[in-house]
Amino acid sequence: MSESSEPLRKHRHDLGQEDHGAKLAEGTTRGIQILLGLWIALSLGLLAYALVDGSRVDSPDSSADRVGAHAPH
Repeated sequence: MSESSEPLRKHRHDLGQEDHGAKLAEGTTRGIQILLGLWIALSLGLLAYALVDGSRVDSPDSSADRVGAHAPH
C-alpha cells in the first residue's frame, strides 16, 4: 500500500457542521413526511370510526325496521 502525503480530512460532523443534503431532496423529504402524516391520521380516523361503529348494539327488531321488512304475526 502506498501512503498518501495528503492529511486525512475530517468529516463535516466531526467539525460540528450539519449535513443538509441537496436542496431538491429537502422538498421531497418534506412531501414524504406530509404524506405519511396524512396516512397515519386517516388510518387512526378510520380505526376510530370502525371501533365506534362496531360497538353499536343493534337489536334484530331495529335492523328489520330500517330495511322495511316486518316480521310475520
